[in-house]
Amino acid sequence: MTAPLSPEDVRALKSLIGWWDQSGVEALPPLPAPKAAASSSIAPPPAASEARATGAQARQAGFGAAPTQDGRALAQATQSVDELKQALDAFDGCPLKATATQLVFARGNPQGDVMVVGEAPGRDEDREGVPFVGPAGHLLDKMLSAIGLDDTRALITNVVYWRPPGNRKPTDAEIEACRPFAERHIELVKPKALVFAGGIAAQSLLRSKDGIMTLRGRWHDYTLSDGTVIPALPMYHPAFLLRRPQEKAKSWQDLLSLKARLNA
Repeated sequence: MTAPLSPEDVRALKSLIGWWDQSGVEALPPLPAPKAAASSSIAPPPAASEARATGAQARQAGFGAAPTQDGRALAQATQSVDELKQALDAFDGCPLKATATQLVFARGNPQGDVMVVGEAPGRDEDREGVPFVGPAGHLLDKMLSAIGLDDTRALITNVVYWRPPGNRKPTDAEIEACRPFAERHIELVKPKALVFAGGIAAQSLLRSKDGIMTLRGRWHDYTLSDGTVIPALPMYHPAFLLRRPQEKAKSWQDLLSLKARLNA
């Protein structure tokens, strides 16, 4: 005879159903790409052109320049998460600070088992000063809740702490300016497991050139300066899952792997 579900199991099941139901894993496979036109002189799609233009404009505006203030010594001097946030408030080495509304640092429990590191704040996060509060954040909460995690057991942050204008991808220089603080954040928290949400976080903190399609689904060793090794799991960013709901099946497998690692 099957044992009845506990209240915790019921809550997790409801959250999981809500997550799957939000945009449906049963979505049809993506349609095949249209055949290339005969002429090779056709201009690229507007979205690609705009993305390149945005990146070029960012570099011309100075966003691609090397940091004007070295954050490594500033970050390493901090002895607590609160001190790290104060150091970021005083840090002027990332040009994004001049265009963002405010610093977006972290939410959740610094003593939690899991630390989720995303990419960069978006419009909603810039307005509220809290990471992952928009649609992608709501999906992330459902994903974590499906395996019994919430803000009491997880800390959620980003590798870049200020919103890039227009929600563009952060430049390499912007990531490099913020990375010492992200690395120190991990050292101070020392979670039981790390989750890198999206390619930018995974590539910069694992110092890998592999894309998220290659990195996700496999555990990696993240080594602190004192030699402590923390297991790290790259996953698809929730914003990507909102665009490609058919990929949620892979993310569910990643979540089950995370749950198994935490319960080991």
